Amino acid sequence: MGRKQEFDPVDATSKAMHLFWAKGYYDTSIRDLVAATGVNYYGLYNVFDDKRGLFLAALDRYRATVTTQILASLTETTSPLTGIQNAFDRAYDLMKPTRGHAGCFMCNTAIELAPHDTEAAQKVQAHLKQLKLGFQAALERAQEAGELSGNADPKSLGEYLATTAYSLGMLVRAGMSPAYVKRHAQNALSILT
Repeated sequence: MGRKQEFDPVDATSKAMHLFWAKGYYDTSIRDLVAATGVNYYGLYNVFDDKRGLFLAALDRYRATVTTQILASLTETTSPLTGIQNAFDRAYDLMKPTRGHAGCFMCNTAIELAPHDTEAAQKVQAHLKQLKLGFQAALERAQEAGELSGNADPKSLGEYLATTAYSLGMLVRAGMSPAYVKRHAQNALSILT
């Protein structure tokens, strides 16, 4: 008979997510994960199989929490275009280095692991698709509300906004100034008006 699980896997995954987000996969040791989560090596391996399993769970947790917060901004106002601006503002707030993170966890993973880890790449692609569909829906609402030209293509613009949101994460990771990152976002969003 197995031992009773003595920790909350969701809490452990959240703590691991923040650590992986700040340090990356390769620079995070098992010892770091034990210290961050408060769960011993055997407990982590019993639930997640290995470090990679915990990392993949952390990517899922990121989508369920951070991505959800960004996309929620799209519908927190009656103006869809204002919602898009709010989503970019929230994305930047969640990525800025003062929060102990360096950019976007998914962007970092796209660079660090996706070229040689199929499962990580699939999670990054699913995240990008989730952003794209969220922005596309907001753009469709903007067209219906008369805030966006009827000639605009919400699908293409949704893809553009999703990849632009990713680029914010890379700029933050590269250490660009907040003014630079915000100006980049404003320039990108200017095509909508």
